[in-house]
Amino acid sequence: MISLLKRISKFGVVGIVSTGIHLLVLMSVVHLALLPQGLANLSAFIVAFLFSTSAQQSFTFQDRLAGQKLKNRSLLILFIINSILAYALGSHIQKPFLVMLVFVPSIVNFSLYHFFSGHPDFKR
Repeated sequence: MISLLKRISKFGVVGIVSTGIHLLVLMSVVHLALLPQGLANLSAFIVAFLFSTSAQQSFTFQDRLAGQKLKNRSLLILFIINSILAYALGSHIQKPFLVMLVFVPSIVNFSLYHFFSGHPDFKR
């Protein structure tokens, strides 16, 4: 079992890459597709979520999952909670603060991944 500090560090590495993906897609969609900010953030979140889900299971929480993966319902719960956050925050944060949109879901995700990866009802 890895220490909490090491797990947070691994989560952070995946999170930084995921954040970069989120930010790149968000700025591209806002500036190129001219979608409303909330929908642009939701689109960017989906792309970053797909990457993050795979990487967190394979890299950060692999010891807690013990060769298993999270059940689809666990991923659905993560997706729904984070989609709500992405849209709600994306709709209300002003453009100069867009970069902050990616940090709130990170805190929520770590807590949920840690819980789900240690609970047999959420693993397959």
